[in-house]
Amino acid sequence: MPFFAYRARDTNGALVTGQLEAGAVETIRDFLSDQGLIPISINKVSNLFLKNLSLEGIKTIITNLLNKVKQEELMLFTLQFHTLFKSGMNIETILHTLAGQAGNKYFSEIIMRIKNDVASGSSLSQSFAKHPQIFNDLYINMLATGEEAGILENVLEKMATLIKKEHKLKSSVKGAMLYPKIVMVVFFIASFILLRFVIPKFADFYSQFGAELPGPTKLLINSSAFFRKWIILIVTVMMGAYFVFKKWKSTPKGRYLWDRLRLRVPVFGQLDTKVANARFAHIMGALYAAGIPVIKALSISAKTIGNEAFTRDVLTVQTEVEKGKGISESMRMAHHFNPLLIEATAIGEKSGSLDDMYAAIGSHYDSEVDIMLENMNKLIEPFLLFFIMGFVALFAAATLLPIWNMANVIHA
Repeated sequence: MPFFAYRARDTNGALVTGQLEAGAVETIRDFLSDQGLIPISINKVSNLFLKNLSLEGIKTIITNLLNKVKQEELMLFTLQFHTLFKSGMNIETILHTLAGQAGNKYFSEIIMRIKNDVASGSSLSQSFAKHPQIFNDLYINMLATGEEAGILENVLEKMATLIKKEHKLKSSVKGAMLYPKIVMVVFFIASFILLRFVIPKFADFYSQFGAELPGPTKLLINSSAFFRKWIILIVTVMMGAYFVFKKWKSTPKGRYLWDRLRLRVPVFGQLDTKVANARFAHIMGALYAAGIPVIKALSISAKTIGNEAFTRDVLTVQTEVEKGKGISESMRMAHHFNPLLIEATAIGEKSGSLDDMYAAIGSHYDSEVDIMLENMNKLIEPFLLFFIMGFVALFAAATLLPIWNMANVIHA
């Protein structure tokens, strides 16, 4: 489905902007109206970066980049909200206090808007739903359930725990990938400096003698010459390929094919699959424990799982459950659910403790992900070391061999 960028006004006249995915403009307009917002403009966006190269478009891009709420900030907000609510403080006072404590000015303004909406008579979930760029469907639906059932304190606690687990999972994956990224960035910067500035000096020096140079030296000199001659074309092609890839990946088909490929790549595919299974278990466990019906919980999980291929599997399960089949039975018809998760779901269905079972299996997958990341680092480090040592050896041979043979070169 395409993305739409919208601009709207809330009941206080404040401007609200964001992007939503929908099948048509009317769907976005109806959604905004349901949230108490008055639409100003709704425009289809095929690619947020290439959406508009006008001054207004650039301003919007910069605003979207700066006006961000980190997951750590959302986690801290939810934890503090739960603590203050548990102490008996009323909602308006809690929101006013949290707005004053927020270090992010943009987030502080959003919290104050929510506080004003609540003071005007809107429910907590309706007030939060006006800001989908920060609070996703999972957050809104859990809030709504907590309000309706009178278990908001319990829901806030579960939500804070869920966000903490999600943050820990993402941080673990990012942390494990940080070392290889730093090494590769340093390697490419060093290679650029060598090929662009250092090797040409050696080439000029050796060319004075007109002698036959060793193979490694020729290789680096020719590579440097090629690089300097075609640098603009190389950069242009790489940037063009990157933007074409990003545009393709922003389409529904491209996003699905790319996410499916990610799940099938050796080693890394296993990791992505375990992460997706862990997220599914955590989200379903939290939603089920909050009292949200299974079909609705599956729908919410599908929107927040973060992988289109896995999302389609969840939607398949939802469709089969709507037909009257059990969750575990429906999961067996999909492609990316881990057998252990399916069996745990079957046991949870029979025992009536699906939320506890999902919590347990989610923690188990978290441990498995940590172990996989640790093992991957152990495998990647020697590979990177071997790769870098090979390049260093090539450069050393290319520069030192002619020096060792300098007497012969000069004599020639």
